[in-house]
Amino acid sequence: MFFLFAVLLFAAFKDLKERRIPNQLLMIGGVGAVLMSLSMQSIPLQALAAGAVVGLLVFLPFYAFAAMGAGDVKLMAVVGTFLGVKGVLVSALFTALAGGILALGFAFFKAGSQLPYAVAILAGVTGYVVLSHSSPTILNFPLRGPW
Repeated sequence: MFFLFAVLLFAAFKDLKERRIPNQLLMIGGVGAVLMSLSMQSIPLQALAAGAVVGLLVFLPFYAFAAMGAGDVKLMAVVGTFLGVKGVLVSALFTALAGGILALGFAFFKAGSQLPYAVAILAGVTGYVVLSHSSPTILNFPLRGPW
């Protein structure tokens, strides 16, 4: 989990500073997730791939309508490789809530039109991880599939 948060923190920093997330960071995050899974034999590669695909697809419509950058969509795919399908879906929900709060803050302070959405992704994933460790029964809803 430390590696995921390191990737998310660096992505949020770069997004705040430059309004972009480097592809090299996303590659390091994705490859790191695969290597960690292989070395610990914790999550099957099929589940990693499913999480990455769902992470990509969940925000892809926002990119298609120019409401989100490609780096943000790819960052959620990296999150999916770490957290799997259920984790990335709940994280996406928390991310959307954090993004709404971020958008309100930007509107209130007239801080510009481009939101550094990696900050919202960091907040959403943090919310999911904290909740899943402190009250895991809250997240016990069924999802069918190999994940």
